[in-house]
Amino acid sequence: MTFYRDAGDLILGTRLKRLSDRFLLDVSRTYRSLDIPFETGWFPLFYLLNERDGLSVTEIARELKITHSAVSQLAAVIEKKKYIVFINDENDRRRRLIRFTERGRALMNTLAPIWQAIHRAMTDVLTENEHSAGLLTALDELEDSLDSRALHERIMEKINGTPADSEEDA
Repeated sequence: MTFYRDAGDLILGTRLKRLSDRFLLDVSRTYRSLDIPFETGWFPLFYLLNERDGLSVTEIARELKITHSAVSQLAAVIEKKKYIVFINDENDRRRRLIRFTERGRALMNTLAPIWQAIHRAMTDVLTENEHSAGLLTALDELEDSLDSRALHERIMEKINGTPADSEEDA
């Protein structure tokens, strides 16, 4: 762990990915140990459809902040498992909505108490140490900062120099 701590913010993305992979691996192990046929990558779509069943690919893409193509690919995989179905919107025949099938709703009902247990376990993890409690707020702030100005843009500014950098160096 010393390497990662020594590298500091230079390796933030790698540390976040390692942490994410660790969480997802443990959650996947939980589903497997309970014989629940669910992939962690399906979570955002299932969660969103559970909250607001009957959404278009475009609406899902906007809400999850991923591409239309990514939603379509994810939905195709889940549709093959017969957990969701595409239906025509009654108000606009050009629009297709994604809804749970009966099989999907049954899986969602199985998942709900598991998600509650995951939530309680994550709350334990996030409150175990003094600074962990603010992690979700810090992540929100970090995402907001990157939404307002991309890291690439910030890096290129540092490489190319700007009047603000020149003034700070003077």
